[in-house]
Amino acid sequence: MVDYDKAVATVQDPNADPVLLAKIAYENPEFGANVAVNPRCYPGLKRWLATFGDERARQTLAQMGVTAEDGPVADAQPAQDVAADSAAASAAASAAADQYSADSYSADQYSADSYAASAAQQQPAQDQYAAAQYAAQQEPQATNPYGYTAQMALETTDQELIAKIAQYAPELRPCIARNPSTYPALVDWLAQLNDPAVNAALATRQ
Repeated sequence: MVDYDKAVATVQDPNADPVLLAKIAYENPEFGANVAVNPRCYPGLKRWLATFGDERARQTLAQMGVTAEDGPVADAQPAQDVAADSAAASAAASAAADQYSADSYSADQYSADSYAASAAQQQPAQDQYAAAQYAAQQEPQATNPYGYTAQMALETTDQELIAKIAQYAPELRPCIARNPSTYPALVDWLAQLNDPAVNAALATRQ
């Protein structure tokens, strides 16, 4: 669990690490409302808090237009949320020591998967599903300098390690998307990256 003093400092930091905010919300539910109003709280984390947070967090988010009524969460300001999510993703990527640009790196790394996904759209529905399954099962080449491997990303149950791999090893995000232990807020964030390989991997969770 995140140390109380560290949690207090983090939720008050306008430049807080989005992944650490998610960890605080998950492990320290009493800070849910504080996490919700932090400018680095991305849309997926807000939706998770609106669904699973405590009463104070849900009331705070309701005042912001984010609720979880009758199943799917309704976000009153999708355009702003998308912008906020992009900022959160950019902040997480810039924090990495290797200074990779997550968006451009993903585009280069998975250009072949993008082509495969485009071609699959021309096939019958069952062929599209098969193509997505095939793309999702392709094990990416680990290129990060931290020693994170595809097998680690696929099998670890450590929530903090899962968050670190997603942040610092963008080439392994498809594996994180397939890992059944990946927590809901991070799954939501991955879905919003609009990465073909990640989307194909997320399709296998359903």
